[in-house]
Amino acid sequence: MPRALHFSTREGIPMTDLRKTEPVHTDQDAIRKLAESIAGDDRTRYLLVYQALANQVDILSASSAEDCIARAREVLARVGAPYRPRTRDAMPTSQRLEGLYEDPVYLANSLALTRDEDHPGIIGGEETDDYPDCVAVGNDNGWCCTGTVIAPTLVVTAGHCLTRGCSQRVFTGVDVHFPDHGEVVQVDHSVAHPAYKPPDPLQDIAVLVLAEPVAVEPRAVATAEQIGQATFVRLAGYGNTDVHSIAGFGRRRMVDVPMAGKLAAYGADFASEFVAGRPFLDRDSCNGDSGGPAYVKVGDQWLLAGATSRATKSSVRPCGDGGIYTRVDAYQDWIMSLAT
Repeated sequence: MPRALHFSTREGIPMTDLRKTEPVHTDQDAIRKLAESIAGDDRTRYLLVYQALANQVDILSASSAEDCIARAREVLARVGAPYRPRTRDAMPTSQRLEGLYEDPVYLANSLALTRDEDHPGIIGGEETDDYPDCVAVGNDNGWCCTGTVIAPTLVVTAGHCLTRGCSQRVFTGVDVHFPDHGEVVQVDHSVAHPAYKPPDPLQDIAVLVLAEPVAVEPRAVATAEQIGQATFVRLAGYGNTDVHSIAGFGRRRMVDVPMAGKLAAYGADFASEFVAGRPFLDRDSCNGDSGGPAYVKVGDQWLLAGATSRATKSSVRPCGDGGIYTRVDAYQDWIMSLAT
């Protein structure tokens, strides 16, 4: 009978036992080795296989070694031509991007992230009680966006949240289903950036001016230089964990995703936006995360780099294929002018 494959053990303890005490999966090393053995030296194929296997970790951890290898080979066959276009038909041919993996900056950052033990394979986002400056944004009917506290009475979010009527209150707890475990603060007034003119997606940033100070430590904003040096961002929000449903909505989660390069096909304005994400692994910002924070790590601090805006033009799904984030530093003077 084939021997069962136990992922990343520590002092002989199977991963399934470690999960009882650790908040994240400890199977990264085993998945990495399996992907390397199946994909060979092709970095793009390695990433595709690694990420697809990470999505199936619960199945793999209970499977035999032979079954795991067979599944990895099946994944490789399914993604056998990773350079095929995965873009919307409406995009002009001259601007098409044949996947994030055609971006050398993204490819290098993604490889580094999968091989860094500080970034374990978190599928769909890890629930977190950290980042209290990340707040849910809503109206009288419920919660529909995410924002970031950057001053006692100021919350940064996306401009399109305002146009959709999602700007009347904020919630500081970790789960909107438990309102007693956080503070609900009303919004006095909200202001979208004056240059935001939908359906044009650019300048997609807004500020909520709260009726009273919120009991949360404001988040400091990263500089353009600090953002430019980052190889990954940490996303946080209350949005969906499944790109095909509303699963997981309402609980604060975080996930690390690689930074991408500055390719025109993404459809971003790189003077005021950046692109990040991890396709095929469903690790991304999604519905309900709009306006939420993208943090960069500088030393031992997490600084606010961006506000979640939209999917890239090269995406084939509304979320899970990478996203565009509005750089908060580009609007900091305007934002702080609203504090007076």
